[in-house]
Amino acid sequence: MKTSTAILLALQCMLTPGLARATSRSNSLEETRQPVHSLPTRQQDSQDKGVLENEVRDGTCKDTMFFFIRGSTQQPNMGLQPGPQLAAYLRSTLGPDKIAIQGIEYAATLSDNLCVNNQLCRPREVTSASTQVREYMDQCSDSDVLVGGYSQGAAMLSRVISDRLGSEYKDRIVAAVTFGSTMQVYNKNTIPGLAPERVQMFCNKFDPVCRNGLPLGAVMPGHRDYRPSAKPAAEFLVQKLAAAKGWTTVPIVSDIDLTKFADIGFTFREIYRGAPAGSSTSFEDGTELAKLDSVRVVSIFGRGAARVDALGVKMDGLDRAQEHGGGGGNYKELTLEKGEYWVMTEVCNGRKKKKDRVGFFRAVTSLDRSLEVGTRTNDRAGRSFVGMHGESGEEVDSFGLIEYPKLD
Repeated sequence: MKTSTAILLALQCMLTPGLARATSRSNSLEETRQPVHSLPTRQQDSQDKGVLENEVRDGTCKDTMFFFIRGSTQQPNMGLQPGPQLAAYLRSTLGPDKIAIQGIEYAATLSDNLCVNNQLCRPREVTSASTQVREYMDQCSDSDVLVGGYSQGAAMLSRVISDRLGSEYKDRIVAAVTFGSTMQVYNKNTIPGLAPERVQMFCNKFDPVCRNGLPLGAVMPGHRDYRPSAKPAAEFLVQKLAAAKGWTTVPIVSDIDLTKFADIGFTFREIYRGAPAGSSTSFEDGTELAKLDSVRVVSIFGRGAARVDALGVKMDGLDRAQEHGGGGGNYKELTLEKGEYWVMTEVCNGRKKKKDRVGFFRAVTSLDRSLEVGTRTNDRAGRSFVGMHGESGEEVDSFGLIEYPKLD
């Protein structure tokens, strides 16, 4: 998919290729609007204290592997946060058949945090962790590698990479993320031996461990919850992976598990952001569209004046319109004729109270009729737009399109 960018006056527009619809039958799917971190992971231990991920150890090799080293006192082998949440985002975004998740085993005792240098308390733990990493990488020699670590696990990860892996292993690590690393200050915000552009470190505002280099601060509230950082960490890893693999587009990291729509034929296109991610409530039309035997757009509608206040579609077979946004602006609607499809979209930024919003939207059909209430997207051969996903509140803050094969 080719993307180009143009700026016209105060509006920023982007051009990308388009989307579509088809006739596959799917069972009704339950709506899952909760964050991915609340979705079930692979396996929970018998005490319900930790999440186990052993896909590399027990399974077959996949295109990508993700290794995670948990924090102090967390149960084997992923803990409860932020590793499982990050793994869920990666699995949802890349597809469970494309990425294998593996927790790296080590003792993870709190007393080891007393060592405030890069040696850690028990070098044998570093030896064990590095041995696991090398063995897994040897086992799946063609897989790209993503890595992450939390708290003491982040320090362990840093030590493994800097001191225990040769270049033949380091070169295969596409990207690394750390959360509240006990060695972040000591290592001057780097992982020695790994290029800075391949590393992103997350440190909570009031986390004394990574901000002040105080390992005993691991018991403080500011260090205990990195779940909100799981999604941006996944976005970083996916972006680096896409670049390494030469993908023309970067897959969307969504709070909604989009993999459940893969067999239906829906393609979720990248989100065009008016406002920053998390500005309002996530939405997606896929859950409702998946209930239909035949996916056909009846009309496209919207409300707007100075900006886009609402957007929506009416579908054949659904009693309720799929509408997102507020009630402001003027209402416009375009009813599609038989055999007519929504094939192109233009979106441009606008400003409200010095904040970016979606300022302009234009939908064009296969009969060259349009609705204006603009990233200009041309449909791919045999496909058309049938729905949307993104974020909305009193207005539409961001959205992407859902495409589906055209009906014959």
